[in-house]
Amino acid sequence: MLCTERMQDKMESSENFILLTRDTTFKYFLKHEELKKYFQQIIYKKTKYDLSNYTLIDNEENSGNKRKDYRMDLVFQKDNHIIILEMESEKSESSRIKDYQYLYRKAGKRFDSGNNYIPTYTTLIIFNNFRHESIQNLEMSHFTFKDEHSNSIIQDIESFEIYLPTFDRKCYHKYDDVDKRLVLFNCNSFEEMRSLNTNPIDLKIIEELERLSMDTDFRDEYDYENVQRKLRNSAKKEGYQEGFDLGMEHGME
Repeated sequence: MLCTERMQDKMESSENFILLTRDTTFKYFLKHEELKKYFQQIIYKKTKYDLSNYTLIDNEENSGNKRKDYRMDLVFQKDNHIIILEMESEKSESSRIKDYQYLYRKAGKRFDSGNNYIPTYTTLIIFNNFRHESIQNLEMSHFTFKDEHSNSIIQDIESFEIYLPTFDRKCYHKYDDVDKRLVLFNCNSFEEMRSLNTNPIDLKIIEELERLSMDTDFRDEYDYENVQRKLRNSAKKEGYQEGFDLGMEHGME
């Protein structure tokens, strides 16, 4: 994993490649009027939820403000159903904990100012940049709160996790058109993307990525996200090393 991360960072620094697994990129495409359908079809196939029938919350409020729009959370709503969409670019299990905390906070806002209960259903959809911890070839999980004895299910909260590294380019020709799109998330260059004999719709995504790589405003936000990600990873490693050294010191004493 660490070797893959280093290679990926090297690819990013050696050319102006834009990864699909970055939060900034993912949010950009889900707000693009023409190209968002490409990603909505992936979500529909995996979850059966059609986001084209949902409203992106606060999208109008942030319209025209690119910086805000790049960072705005992807939260969709239709009637009393809320869908939270997350791209988890970190390669660690701990990173998705914050996604579930967000899910619980959203689900907990069903009470208005007078403490009246408003029935809602909250769904979290995560695109993970790591494999399932125990089933390495698992493509997706669907989690619900279910009692194993009575099979009763809590009906107001659920989550889906899609494990992107499972979609290997070696199996590209075995996938259907939608799953082939998920292989693109694992590519590290525009050349690698084009080498997959992609269809015209895929080529539109690649062309837009190439255009974004030369867009100053987008590139600034993308690079800012990469810097923040590396700082977080560095802080985690330093914190681990500091804890390890302190433990060794106390152990020797």
